[in-house]
Amino acid sequence: MKYRATILTPTLVGDGQALSPIDYMVWKDHVNVLDQSKIFALMAKRPVFEGYLTQLRKAEKFDFQNWGGLAQSAALRRIPFESPAYSPIWDRARADDLFIPTFMKGAHGHYLPASALRGALRTAIVHKSWTERGEKLFSALEQQFQNERGFRYAAQAEESAAMGSRGKDRMRAVSIGDSKPVGAESFRVYLTRTAKLVKQGEKFSVDWKPAPTFAEMALPGTLFEGAWKEKTSHQPMADAANLWASNQLQIQKQYADRSGLPILKQILGELEKRLDMIRGGNRGCLLQIGWGGGFSAKAAIGDTSSPAYREILKRMPFYASALATGLPFPKTRRVVYLENTPAALPGWIHLEWMGI
Repeated sequence: MKYRATILTPTLVGDGQALSPIDYMVWKDHVNVLDQSKIFALMAKRPVFEGYLTQLRKAEKFDFQNWGGLAQSAALRRIPFESPAYSPIWDRARADDLFIPTFMKGAHGHYLPASALRGALRTAIVHKSWTERGEKLFSALEQQFQNERGFRYAAQAEESAAMGSRGKDRMRAVSIGDSKPVGAESFRVYLTRTAKLVKQGEKFSVDWKPAPTFAEMALPGTLFEGAWKEKTSHQPMADAANLWASNQLQIQKQYADRSGLPILKQILGELEKRLDMIRGGNRGCLLQIGWGGGFSAKAAIGDTSSPAYREILKRMPFYASALATGLPFPKTRRVVYLENTPAALPGWIHLEWMGI
């Protein structure tokens, strides 16, 4: 059996690396990744070589006026911006904000690692189990926090939900392979920004954190395929994933309503229709994977407005200040721009299973 993951919104599953502003040059609305080995070979015996080495040591960005020809003659890769409007935004940005996280890549090209799918499916299974337990889970967590064992108990709760008793992990029933490589033409450099919900009187609005960021992401419509082996049916796993997706889409639509982002709301509505089609035809599941999903996509808790759950979070200094504002939690979202307009949440895919 094999799986097929169809990218629905721009998706980044990172390799832990990022292009620094001296690893590339922006030319003709492309990020031109420089082939340093080739450049060194070309320049080794030329008088300008010392100047180039000085640029590498001291500069935050390349001086395009002096070294722009390298973007034409010594580019290892050329990754298009999703929109030509991003070139002037890039020009104005500080060098610290121009590190571009890159998609997972191996010797044969870009691929989707199996770990990204396993992690998202595990979160869905935990969410389903915790949903069935409801407020009883929060009550148990609260009691354990009073005994200063909350973090350990939370880990045990996740383990028992996803693994079953005595190490019988539900995820051990499946073996997932990394996907086959896909072509470099399936990737673009997207602009993303962080939206922060703020309250103005009785209404909400959105405030954008000042620094835009760029990321190499897979285009919607990109297909990743890989091997899938299972000892039991994958359908319960798919049902859990679709339950989790339904919960998340409802929460995200509320956020889009409050923040006044119409295109984001429209795309979330399209994802809901896709989910209905998937459920109606038993055609796999909807998942959110990879970079940029934030707290909502990773915590396995659907309703963060639950008073019992918020009391637990208040005990954690990292979240206490955000909860003290009284705003919906979490109040921020990473939003991907399409054609220079805030439009989509990253990482939504359609996962299907097919016979070989």
